[in-house]
Amino acid sequence: MRLRPATSVLAATALAGLVACGGPGPESATPAAGDAVTVENCGRQVTVAAPPQRVMVIGGEAGTLVAAAGGTERITAFAPLDDEPLGDAEAELSTRPRLPLAGSDGISREFIVGQTPDLVVTFGLEGTTPEELESLGIPTLIVAGYCGGFGAGQSQRSGSALEDVATDVEMIGTVLGTSEVAAAAADDLRARVEAVRTQATPDGRSAAALYLAGPDSALGAYGNLGMVHEQLEIIGLSNVFGAEPERYFEPSVESLIGTAPDVVLALYQAKDITPEQVREQVLSRPEIAGLPAVAAQDVLVLDFFYSGHGTLAVDGLEQLTAQLATLS
Repeated sequence: MRLRPATSVLAATALAGLVACGGPGPESATPAAGDAVTVENCGRQVTVAAPPQRVMVIGGEAGTLVAAAGGTERITAFAPLDDEPLGDAEAELSTRPRLPLAGSDGISREFIVGQTPDLVVTFGLEGTTPEELESLGIPTLIVAGYCGGFGAGQSQRSGSALEDVATDVEMIGTVLGTSEVAAAAADDLRARVEAVRTQATPDGRSAAALYLAGPDSALGAYGNLGMVHEQLEIIGLSNVFGAEPERYFEPSVESLIGTAPDVVLALYQAKDITPEQVREQVLSRPEIAGLPAVAAQDVLVLDFFYSGHGTLAVDGLEQLTAQLATLS
């Protein structure tokens, strides 16, 4: 998982192979009581001795995946980031015991061990490692979009980030013994993505996905390792920074102007600002006034968390499709 861009500078300053980044491998099987099951996650073999009953979930993205897999009632400790949206999973996840988490630096070994989980599902780890937790008898599953970590130089991508979301749901279902529920949820996610792909009408337009931390902040951009890159592709827009092997970076104003995007996608943190205010911030920034997208006022806006690696990524894809239909 990532840190919030506004407070972490995105920690840099979403069909992954099942073996490489999550999803049940060929040795996987739905566990019965007392049976061990092994899945492959982020290049590791993860074995659980029996269906976990005390699941610790770190990060809202991981929470949406566990909920989709039918595992909400197993969650005994849930630690989303402050104000992180949970979409359709909000109501059921709100019933689980909450732990405060301001950022990834709070994910220490003590933080985890103190909850006595028999499984951890998380966007990543900062103060410990999966191997260390395994040595303590705590198997750990990492959200596939963050297999490489969330710090500078740690990004990875292989195949479809959106397919990773579906296979993560299936993998979690395999571990929890809820494969039937998980398979149905994964199929629904895939069908929704395919519906957007089928309806898209690419017309050669380009887009720059930019993060706005505030009206005077530096502009961050997304390369080809971020979920938003794939979201743009599916709705029919080409990412002007699609050649950049980065999840997030800060381009110079000159390089941004040089890309001349037809559309700007503005990502933001929704806590203290509305989508319309974000749009106005883009249109009023003097350094990018010459962009074709700004001149045409062709600006899309999206809550940053809807471009992550949980089920909200599919919601975000649908939101972008609806907005794109309203542009000139």
